[in-house]
Amino acid sequence: MIALTIAAFIGSVICLRRLDVRAGRRPPRLAPRGWWKPTFRDAAVCAALVVWWLIGAMTSDDGYVLSMVRSAQSAGYISNYYRWFANPESPFGWFYEFYALWVQVSTATPWVRLPALLMGIVSWLLISREVLPRLGQQVRRSNAAGWAAAAVFLAFWLPYNNGLRAEPVVVLFSLLALCAVERAVATGRLMPAALGLVGAALSVGVNPHGLVAVLPYIAAVKPLFLLVRKRAQEFGWVPVLAPISASGFVILTLLFYDQTWQSVMDAMELKTTFGPNGRWYEELNRYSLLFSQSPDGSLTRRFPVLLVILCLTTCAVVLLRRGRIRGAALGSSRRLLAVTALCFAVLALTPTKHTHHFGIFAAFGGALAALTALATSTTVLRSRRNRAAFVAGLMVILAFASTGPNAWWYVSGWGIPWFDKPPSISGHQFSTLFLVFAGIAGVIALIEHLRIDENNPKIVDERWDSPEKRSRALRLGTAPLSVLCALMVFGEVSAFGKAIQERGDSYSLSTDNIKQLTGTSCGLSDYIGVETDPQASVLPVSPEQPAVAAPTKNSDVPVPPRRLADRETAEQYLQPKQVGFTRPGVPPSDGADPDSPNWKPPHQFGGDNAPVWGSFDEAGTNTGELRTPWYDLPESARNGEVPVAVSLAGAETGANFVVLEFGKDTDRGFQVTGRYTVAQGPPPGWRDHRYMLGAEAEGATKMRLVAVDQALGREGWLAVTAPRVPKLTNMTEVIGGSATFVEWPAALVHPCLRISGLYNGIAEMPQFRVSAGEEVRDIGEGWSSPDAGGPFGWLTVASSVRELPTYLRNDPQQDWGSLFVVHPYEADALPAQAAMEVHSETHWGTWSPGPLTQSVELPGDMPSSDDRTDIPTFDDEQD
Repeated sequence: MIALTIAAFIGSVICLRRLDVRAGRRPPRLAPRGWWKPTFRDAAVCAALVVWWLIGAMTSDDGYVLSMVRSAQSAGYISNYYRWFANPESPFGWFYEFYALWVQVSTATPWVRLPALLMGIVSWLLISREVLPRLGQQVRRSNAAGWAAAAVFLAFWLPYNNGLRAEPVVVLFSLLALCAVERAVATGRLMPAALGLVGAALSVGVNPHGLVAVLPYIAAVKPLFLLVRKRAQEFGWVPVLAPISASGFVILTLLFYDQTWQSVMDAMELKTTFGPNGRWYEELNRYSLLFSQSPDGSLTRRFPVLLVILCLTTCAVVLLRRGRIRGAALGSSRRLLAVTALCFAVLALTPTKHTHHFGIFAAFGGALAALTALATSTTVLRSRRNRAAFVAGLMVILAFASTGPNAWWYVSGWGIPWFDKPPSISGHQFSTLFLVFAGIAGVIALIEHLRIDENNPKIVDERWDSPEKRSRALRLGTAPLSVLCALMVFGEVSAFGKAIQERGDSYSLSTDNIKQLTGTSCGLSDYIGVETDPQASVLPVSPEQPAVAAPTKNSDVPVPPRRLADRETAEQYLQPKQVGFTRPGVPPSDGADPDSPNWKPPHQFGGDNAPVWGSFDEAGTNTGELRTPWYDLPESARNGEVPVAVSLAGAETGANFVVLEFGKDTDRGFQVTGRYTVAQGPPPGWRDHRYMLGAEAEGATKMRLVAVDQALGREGWLAVTAPRVPKLTNMTEVIGGSATFVEWPAALVHPCLRISGLYNGIAEMPQFRVSAGEEVRDIGEGWSSPDAGGPFGWLTVASSVRELPTYLRNDPQQDWGSLFVVHPYEADALPAQAAMEVHSETHWGTWSPGPLTQSVELPGDMPSSDDRTDIPTFDDEQD
């Protein structure tokens, strides 16, 4: 049936072509001569796209989409893996079926991002070969206008479209629809418009904001209607409208080839019920995110959006003032402006309000920039006042953009300059500098305005005869746009180049992508060491405790320190001390209230083999000092292979402090070589501080921990564990082939981990859970929460977890994420598959098995395994 439908569609298009021929409209060449001839501009754009494909940033939902298409191998359909009870991703998302086949070859990041690269190259070819020439002869012949289009296209593509999200697909099919409409209008033929409808329908089937591909038809509704009416008068309405309808509705065969009408309706109802489901009047939320201090509001995302608004306003003003943009094709330029303006309306109608949807403007932003270059050239915008005002506007939007951080999603931001703040040099903000430039341009515009004599206007030479004059005018008009966008693109690529150097032999997305090309990396998990048994890593007390202090050689490390100079001798200071600290010395907690903090020491610390000391007292009047015994430093810590780790709770800053002291035996006694002050934050919960030994530990063979509590009040307490030097195992080896629930923000960068499957509607119990870093951890957990129909709905009631300490290679303080071991409450329970009876049934497409699943109130946080007594240690489990 599907094959018959496709054949009927092809036949209808052929019939439509024959009608065009009978009307005297023979098709021109598919592509003009020289269409495939590359230019230096093409090489520059393609080079930028290829470099960015390899070293550029990930997009926010790459991991989400990757897990969806990977789970299709077990589920048998494209499920929304993290939400909505794993319902089918319908009616939108037909292209996920292609991705599901694509990732069966490899899940390496360069491979899964390759389709976006190819779509970017094809999109640029369509812009440069098809869209720009339709804007008029002056734009077609101008290298300057072409460079402006290239720069703006890259300014959109790099921060928005380098991944698995839907925007690259929407851009490609929107351009195909736009080119089809322009060719239909230019040649007076219906077949291009009909084929363009296929592309528009495919775009609509990708995502709600894929509706932008229909906008070229709305903008060109008058010439298209006149063309359809003319053909209908010649051959009748049915022979004309039937092939056009077939072109628009052939997408239905793709949507319903493996799902029924009722399943699509149920999927839509689930999404609407559980949300997000933003209304059109909530569109301001998208712009609030765009101007937030987060990756959604980074300067690289703000700038192209603001630039499109400025270009759209400038062209509209010139068009309304003059009636046309001199040198531009009137109809095509009007339609381009209409399509770009209507894109904002389409975004307002979408149910989600994310900034990554702005990536659709890569389809129209480049052509709009070329049109703006023409509109602001000296032969069109003849007033110096107006040209200065346009430059001032450019500087203002650049200043607005520069108030945002140079932030990128998750691991993409590691090593990037100004990742957490607006760009600045020596405390001077870039935004201030751009405002100064804007002020200068504004003053020039004001002076030129005052110089205009309205009673005696100057006679302006409006001749457009000289090619040199036209070329020079376009170069001058293009320069501000091209230079600023090119600098932005160059800055983005340079920032990621610097990250490669900055991260060195630790993890960076760029370096790892290069390694994945050669098959020598499994992503982030290859750079993570796992401490499978923290108690075994705790340093034993040295059997040879120092008794005699050597003379101090370094005045910066006095023994005893200045605070104890009048109260203790050097020999006394070397001895252990415990005043005001008890074991474990933390606030009481019985775990009865899930909202109250859990002060139980981590990793089941607290025994004699892993002691914990704290200074908490109910009255809040306690102070004191703790000096642990000296511990022998193992070789692995001294040579920089692994850090020294200490777990803290309470407040270690302010009046309190924690110090690691290092020393060595000499012929004249024990010498304290240096001190390192621990500052981890944020208080007061338990957290690890990891320290790679520095110059203060050079030559040291022993270390100890000194904790001083000088703060009063119930919040002024401090607790520490004995130091440990972790014994690490590579995370890829620890997990092996075990089923793992990888939360969606982290899924892209762990391509080798086997995600837990979904078999005949039964979820596989994972053995591990992997979450992303602190800045996106709450997002990953919240999106998969029970009240959203996420996997935590059954994980939280069927299992508990224990977090294993993990360390990023050569950057142990970096919060890359977390690794949890999942412990089912009934580990020996018979799997659900054992009781399943699988058989086939045939029903009408409107049949439903019953009402949709309702949300239930379940705990959102995963219970901890620390309070369970039936859990062996991890190493015992592995044995």
